[in-house]
Amino acid sequence: MSSENDWNEDLFDCTNDCGTCFYGFCCAPCLFGSNAEKISEKNCCLMCCLYLVLSGVYLCWVPHYFERQKLREKYKLKSNPSCGDCPTTLLCSPCALCQEAREISSRENVRRIDFNGDNNQPVVSQPEATSDEVNHVDMRV
Repeated sequence: MSSENDWNEDLFDCTNDCGTCFYGFCCAPCLFGSNAEKISEKNCCLMCCLYLVLSGVYLCWVPHYFERQKLREKYKLKSNPSCGDCPTTLLCSPCALCQEAREISSRENVRRIDFNGDNNQPVVSQPEATSDEVNHVDMRV
């Protein structure tokens, strides 16, 4: 049996990232499309339009539910026992979209850190100096 991970982000922690919160509440279809692209490499514009069309008949939670399931599978996330994915996407869709965006962001940031295999220290690289910068330094000395 595979172990499941806890979510890094809570459903109602929108104030942790006000930009994402604002984006999710002002344009939920766009955030859904952006999330779907990152989760399952679907076309952002197509998913945005799907969400927008289905929201007109109160069914936007259906594709959201399936994308949330894929996100949980991708990161092996636990389902919230008190409020599963279906009620979350049906009743708290903007908050769920924001939570998913923050979760994706936090997990991508963790993956970007490269560690040195010998002592598990982060490898920090500085940009190389251009020849103009090197000449400028040499002139000062």
